[in-house]
Amino acid sequence: MTEHLTLNTVAHAAFRRTIARFDGALGAFPDGNQARADQLTRAWDFFDEELHHHHGYEEEYFWPALQETDADLSELAELDNEHEDMRAALGQATESMKALKASPTSASAAGARAAVSNLGTVLINHLDHEERDLEPISAAYADAPPMKKALSRVKKAHMGKMGNFIEFLQDGADADDIAGMRKELPAPVIFLFSKFGGRRYRNEIAPTWS
Repeated sequence: MTEHLTLNTVAHAAFRRTIARFDGALGAFPDGNQARADQLTRAWDFFDEELHHHHGYEEEYFWPALQETDADLSELAELDNEHEDMRAALGQATESMKALKASPTSASAAGARAAVSNLGTVLINHLDHEERDLEPISAAYADAPPMKKALSRVKKAHMGKMGNFIEFLQDGADADDIAGMRKELPAPVIFLFSKFGGRRYRNEIAPTWS
């Protein structure tokens, strides 16, 4: 059982699932299938965007907010360095997905799979580190005024994409992930955002994995 202390680890679960999905899809890529390459690159573009937002919001909003508290942030410098490593690996994987779209061959798919696998290693090591050493602190200080302000700012910044983000969190989620999301977002909010703001994910991204 996974206990989600905040919505942060629910997002982490979605990132882990998506990396695994890309690994499977690229491993089974049908040579010469342009339509499948286009579908996978659309899904990758969404994933790339969400991953950038997630770590950017930590750096811009949440981590500075924690620094306004008396929390022990001795791990923060190392986590910040890991963000840079993750961005480099993400950039390489994104270029490999562009190459797959330009030339949808088994060889291109194998190259993309290797780059995505490397990103997966870097990303998952970082997520594990953050969950072990920083997430309990973030949860403990969730009600501190700077953290509440940071959360409000993130919601405002991500508002236009919230429906698609919620669809992303739910797609393939297990019962623990859903329960963790509902701790942070009331069921009516989830329903409304998903129904009226999640069309891009439902129509363009989710079919990639069906």
